[in-house]
Amino acid sequence: MRVDFPYKELGCVEIPEKNLRGIFGCPDAEPPANLDALLDRAFTSPIGSPPLRDLAAGEGRALIVSDDISRPTPVHAIVPYVLRELQAAGLEETAIEFMMALGTHRFMTPEEIAAKLGTETASRYRVFNHDWKDNRACQFIGETSEGVEVWVNRKVTEADLVIGIGRIMPIDVCGFTGGGKILIPGLCGQITNSEMHWVRAKVPDEEVIGRRDNPIRRWIDSTARKAGLHFIVNVIMDGRQRVVGVVAGDLEEAHRKGCETARLVHEVRLPANSDIVIADGYPFDIEFWQVNKALDTAGLAVRPGGVVIIVSPCYEGLSSTHPEILEFGYRKVHEIIELVESGRICDKAVGIHMIQVSKVAVEKATVILVTAGIPQRDVERVGLLYASTPARALDMAFARVGKHASVTVLRNSAEMLARFT
Repeated sequence: MRVDFPYKELGCVEIPEKNLRGIFGCPDAEPPANLDALLDRAFTSPIGSPPLRDLAAGEGRALIVSDDISRPTPVHAIVPYVLRELQAAGLEETAIEFMMALGTHRFMTPEEIAAKLGTETASRYRVFNHDWKDNRACQFIGETSEGVEVWVNRKVTEADLVIGIGRIMPIDVCGFTGGGKILIPGLCGQITNSEMHWVRAKVPDEEVIGRRDNPIRRWIDSTARKAGLHFIVNVIMDGRQRVVGVVAGDLEEAHRKGCETARLVHEVRLPANSDIVIADGYPFDIEFWQVNKALDTAGLAVRPGGVVIIVSPCYEGLSSTHPEILEFGYRKVHEIIELVESGRICDKAVGIHMIQVSKVAVEKATVILVTAGIPQRDVERVGLLYASTPARALDMAFARVGKHASVTVLRNSAEMLARFT
């Protein structure tokens, strides 16, 4: 059977029928929901919160926080509803600002900001990129119960009202995206970002994956509330990137409700322990730092000693902001922990990324990366195998695990919540 990928430049692959266990992807909503109706309902009946216009009444300054270019959230369609509520509360345009929640990602360009927020919004309002490396851009607001310093962008602390716009989908590090994650790690300083991610290294996968309430999410929720996140608008999207649900309101109650919908949309039943798993990174293909989401799922489906093939252009390489990946490469998990605890890897977010990749690529299976955005020498330097096409990668995989190997294909693997039959 011929399998195509969302990237014509990388080619397709022919999989013998006798080897193929199935092609799996997140389900599409039929018929697709009406986005305006969903937004109207969410703003009219927010969850766990008064309407946004009531929250905004009498307030002086509002900050609208949007997820960045690495997420396909249709923020440009949501923003008019947020602005309508703020204007109904009496806020002037000059009292409203936007901040792009980059976490540790690169700055967005003016063109990317216009595409994300809408051209008119980007031209009429002040929009800022969060600079996680600039200590002067962040303010210390106290410590968590674990003694972690909380540093958050000063624009958050200076605003009277903070609204977060994002998307809910499964993610390895904290169960689901969305909610308070728009601030933590979206707008926090390097210390807070680093410690938030490192908490994950000490928590078993089964306590996090597919669970809304877990130790990392509790850390995020309490810290985001402390930082001053007052209202969220989160969407849930299907396998074709269409909005199928919207929740608005309190950062915990609304998010919990949204996760119930997201679980239904993203849960996929897969065969366990395939010899070879082929997964694309769509729509998280900017760099391997993001494509790792696809590897997380594929790694659950492959048998020990098997092969995972990741197909993604990785347009901007391994990571434009984390050169440590190329410096240290992927290695055994205990070695990564030692590198972090000894201080050789200072950013613990890099450490947890390396652990997530290494659990699959070093300690469970062989990983072959099909990409045009990372030179072969760099792919091999970090400890992965390189292939120029999916067809070449499959030949390499069969050579390793045998011509009778079982093959599972995952479409939109990065968005899946895997359940096994």
